Amino acid sequence: MASMELARAIAGEAWTSEGAYDTLRELCDRFGHRFAGSVGEAAAADFMAERLRDAGLTEVHLERFGYLGWVRGSDRIDVLEPVATTVRGLALPYCPAGEWVAEVRSVGDGEADAYAAAGAAEGALRGTIVLCAAESAGRGGKPSSHRRDKYMRAVHAGAAGFLYVNQNPGDLPVTGGLEGGGSHPAPIPGLSLGFETGAYLLRLLDRGPVHLRLHVDATFPQVESSNVVAELPADPSSPYRDEVVLAGGHLDSHDIAPGALDNGAGVVVIAEAARILAEVTRARGRGLARTVRFVLFGAEEIGLLGSYEYVERHRDALDQIRLMLNLDTTGRGAAGSESIIVSGIADLVPWFKHLSARHAYRLEVQDRFTSSSDHFSFAMAGVPSANVGTSETTAAAQGLVGRGWGHTVADTFDKANPKGLQSASMVAAWVLAAAADATDWPVTRQSPAEIEAQLRATGMLDELVASGRWPSKR
Repeated sequence: MASMELARAIAGEAWTSEGAYDTLRELCDRFGHRFAGSVGEAAAADFMAERLRDAGLTEVHLERFGYLGWVRGSDRIDVLEPVATTVRGLALPYCPAGEWVAEVRSVGDGEADAYAAAGAAEGALRGTIVLCAAESAGRGGKPSSHRRDKYMRAVHAGAAGFLYVNQNPGDLPVTGGLEGGGSHPAPIPGLSLGFETGAYLLRLLDRGPVHLRLHVDATFPQVESSNVVAELPADPSSPYRDEVVLAGGHLDSHDIAPGALDNGAGVVVIAEAARILAEVTRARGRGLARTVRFVLFGAEEIGLLGSYEYVERHRDALDQIRLMLNLDTTGRGAAGSESIIVSGIADLVPWFKHLSARHAYRLEVQDRFTSSSDHFSFAMAGVPSANVGTSETTAAAQGLVGRGWGHTVADTFDKANPKGLQSASMVAAWVLAAAADATDWPVTRQSPAEIEAQLRATGMLDELVASGRWPSKR
């Protein structure tokens, strides 16, 4: 692992700089939302590329790619029975355009057993509009299913529509992409409701049948996004100079907010970690043993398009990557709230725990395969992957569940914690330096058979097969 002298230099740089906080302010206030394919996303990509050049990185460039976009129009939800009124909703990205009238059925938290209890297999949900909670509670600590999994259960049940209810109060519909992002409209309409609106519909359901009319306008133009790529070259004398440690995180946000926490915070932490490593290696007069590559992915929120594009474009060079470290919603809490989730590779857990003990700094380390961020594209290609995020207890301490302010109009710069960003920048730089300098890296790229065995062991295989995410079609 990297020397303690280097680790101390990293900590000194991190705690004496407000660069991440300042960059996040400009990213949010100057460009607004950064929805995939938008003018804001493109301008932000150029801006971050310039920041990486200023930090002293090399090979800074944009890798552009095209796909089918989605542009929000109007949306409306009318209650037709038992009362006549209109409630507030929000069409989810890639929701098709059209109008639908159907009866509403609740499926609780939207987990597989809740769908089964509602008679999904027997056809009880066919032709209905399914209503479910965005977050699953009381599941013995088991993480909530991803939005796409809950949505695809509705599709497979023959539902006519899908309503997704935020569990945090404040009338904040929570957005998020539906299946089909980047290639085609989603198969059925999907809209989000705020907590209070969802509670209202559930009260109506307690009294009897509820019928709704959903109306959505949206367009599907051909658009372009890009990945921003930069490198901190390895020391030319290193025997590992041809190997790579990759740090990535998504630059895009949703179209309803600047995405300060998701994932502006992760983006600026990546840039700050890059600056710190460039500075400390320059000061000591030699580079790290491996190249550290930094990638800001485009179009993550609509289906991990940027990271899939990177994996496909660079498939012949994936054997060089020793670790893909993803930073998503990193730094959204107070200092010392960092967590590391390893993507199904148990041998990496003790490595991260040793790093935590070595630096006498608490890191919450878990081995849990997740599919909802850019590490997943690499994990499905066998690249050892992990995510640096924020402890799940952080939102709870704020009286929030799940994403908290993320994916809502409240994901704004005022939610950022400058000390949390400094702390996350330090942790990210520590991990990258330690992985880059490791002489005893414990894992190698995995085969498709090994990946499938991991997915089966974690209980994810059936869901990923059902949603078309395994085997990867990309």
